[in-house]
This record gives sequence, C-alpha cells and structure tokens, in this order.
Amino acid sequence: MIRPTYCRIDLDRLKTNYRRISRKKPVIAVVKAGAYGHGAVEVSRALEAEGVKIFAVALIEEGIELRKAGIKGSILIGGSIYPFANFKEVIKYRLTPTIASLDSGRALAQMARSPYPSHIKVDTGMNRIGFGYRGAYDNIVKLSKMKNLKIEGIYTHFSCADTDRKLTLTQAENFRKLIKKLKASGISPKILHASNTAAQTFMRDTFTHFRPGLGLYGLKPFRSYIGVLPVMSFLSRIVYIRKIKRRERVSYGGDWKADRDSFIATLPAGYADGIRRELSKGGEVLIRGRRFPIAGRVCMDMTMIDVTDLPSVGIGDEAVFMGGQGKEEISASQIADTAGTINYEICCGISSRVPRVYTNL
Repeated sequence: MIRPTYCRIDLDRLKTNYRRISRKKPVIAVVKAGAYGHGAVEVSRALEAEGVKIFAVALIEEGIELRKAGIKGSILIGGSIYPFANFKEVIKYRLTPTIASLDSGRALAQMARSPYPSHIKVDTGMNRIGFGYRGAYDNIVKLSKMKNLKIEGIYTHFSCADTDRKLTLTQAENFRKLIKKLKASGISPKILHASNTAAQTFMRDTFTHFRPGLGLYGLKPFRSYIGVLPVMSFLSRIVYIRKIKRRERVSYGGDWKADRDSFIATLPAGYADGIRRELSKGGEVLIRGRRFPIAGRVCMDMTMIDVTDLPSVGIGDEAVFMGGQGKEEISASQIADTAGTINYEICCGISSRVPRVYTNL
C-alpha cells in the first residue's frame, strides 16, 4: 500500500460467523459482487477450508475468477445466462448454471455432451427471473426429459424476508407445494434452497440447504439480528490539518460554515472510494475512539473532518469510516441509515482502488 486508506478483512470473524449460522443445514455461500466487497477469492478460500462445498455468484465472470483461483467446490451462477453461447464458458469452467426458461434449458442440453448439472429457478413472488410457480411444474417436467440436462437443484428467492414474514412464509409454502408435486412425479433433486440470512431466523424449514450472504459478513438484515461480527473495517489516516476562522467555509459549494475557529483534518478517501456523498451531512468518523463529524461535502478523493474538539490531533492519526476503535463503532447499517440506503450497498460500494488487507489468513 502507498495511500494510507484500506479495508481490513478479518477472516477469523468470517469463519466464526459461518460456524454460528450453519448449525442446521449445509450452506450455499453467497460470494457474488466480490463477496459483498470483501474479496470473493480470499473469502471463498477461507470458507472452502471450513467445509463449504457450494458457492453462489451472479455472473459467469465471477465464477471463472473463483475457478481460476483454485476453488474446487460447485459454483452456482445465480443470474440468467445470456446469450446462450455463454453456456460454452459455463461448461468449460465446470460452473453450475441457473435455468430460468425452456429456451435456456434447451441451449444447455444441446451444448452438453453428458447430463450437465443445473439449478432451476422458480419465481414465487420476486418477479425477477425464474419459472412462475403456477406454471413451474409443467416446465420442470419438460426440462427433466431433456437429454444432457441434469436437474441437480431447484430454488427460489424471497423478496421481503427482512420486512414481511407473512409474505415470505407464503412464498415458502408455494415452493414447498411445488417440490412435493414434483417429487410425486419422480423429480426429486438433491439440492433445494430458498432461505437467506433473514429468513433463517423464523423459517422452520430451510429446505436442504441454507443460502446466507449478509450474515457471513457480519451484516444485519434487521436491527434485532444478533450473533455475528462485522468482518470489514474501512480505515484511513489524517494527511493534513488546517486551522480556519469562524464563518469560513469548507469544501465544494461552501455549504458548511464554521461556527467557531476550527481545526479541519483531511482524509485521503472520498466518494470514488465508496465514502458516500450523502454522508456530507450527518456522517462521522472515529479518531482516537471518539466520533467526529464530516465537514462539508465529501470530495472524489478526500473527506474533511471537524476535529476542533480533539486536543493534540496529529498527522497520521488513524480514522475509521467503518468499524470499531476503542469503545466506539460505526457499523455499515449506521452509515446506510445516514446515507438513505442499505448496508449491502455500503460494502459493495467500496471501490476496487481501496486495497483489502486480510488478517488471520
């Protein structure tokens, strides 16, 4: 590293989270989007060492990256494959595709030289991709008769597990009825999955596998969720300190004005790194175990902090955008609340120019 801005990823915490949330069912670990910004390769290696055998990504490219990095387990592509010529890459790298239409099933069956494993996506209410559950039975029966297409798994996705338990349970029941009907017809895949981190807290049955994403990284689907530890911290250091007079303004637009003589510290990270511009009002960082407010608009590469109340502040002092310091902690959820978004987006939005430093490898 050259610039003193980086994310620290605690792999011991990742492993601890995995052990805590995987007590009941085998896990399909969701590592798409760079493992929610944590680093897909390093996270997958750590989880594979813990016994995870199936990983879920969104894109073929993400699957290829893991395979080239030496991941041996199954890698499920959760997105719809298009164009169908890309099934050649799926087969080449031994990835497991999602089949969400008869056309995609036919394309895979035509390219495969032997029964190729796939997971069938059923839409029970998300209305994104997948066979609508009312017509899914007939379509899955047709897929089951296609030469060289092996139905290894069937799954669905809950749209409101963190906000609407009743709707989630309805989705689960519709999925369960479909699986029962298919089983009666002799179609009984070995892998069935639906429940995410939030759903596991109230679902009596997570089918054969549990599909956590958020919880692995110590992120909460709702405030009362307990038992996991944040894996990522986002850190920097003060590189400049300026004393300004009362009524002087800071940053673009000049909409932050000092109400007293003040000390302003500059951190070498901005919205190009993932420090959301919405944090210009209400955002905070930790310095020496205390909270200090962001002063003025977050810039592309720099963020200014009002450190007037910090005696003997100095160049090189560590600043925490996200994570703990002393007895204080700023969580991804707290940042998301200030920015008007969700904790997923906070972690996924930290750019690739911010190095990830892994501890407890």
